Amino acid sequence: MNKTLFAGALILALSVMANSAQAQSVLTATVNNNTPVSVDFSSPSGCIGTNGFSSIGNGGSQTSTIQSPYSTSNGCSIRYTRSGNLRYCNWNATRTRSSASGRWSYPTVNTSSNGSGVTCSSSITSVGFNGNWSVSPTIAP
Repeated sequence: MNKTLFAGALILALSVMANSAQAQSVLTATVNNNTPVSVDFSSPSGCIGTNGFSSIGNGGSQTSTIQSPYSTSNGCSIRYTRSGNLRYCNWNATRTRSSASGRWSYPTVNTSSNGSGVTCSSSITSVGFNGNWSVSPTIAP
């Protein structure tokens, strides 16, 4: 009986580990608008998964939690355009791993803009071993 219980517990543990290794990961992004005007979520933004980004009023922020449909990658290309001078910040936030059971790489965020009149920055605020992570991009004057 002890062998049966041990075998059952082992199968359950292996099943849980396999499911957690293949679970989809989550990127939580909180975009901060430190400009004196509103900013608009604009093309060519896109995420691996569905996002909830929209316009942000001056001095505001918005959080979107994006669950990736894939077991080996997550991320977003986030672009916010400033009203008035049409300057934008673009953040490419990504995290990958080589296989569904492999280790996640440390996330990266590449930032760009279309000229002066806007300052773009970001900080990675948390990183989980399960692939989940958080980033806080900021657009400023």
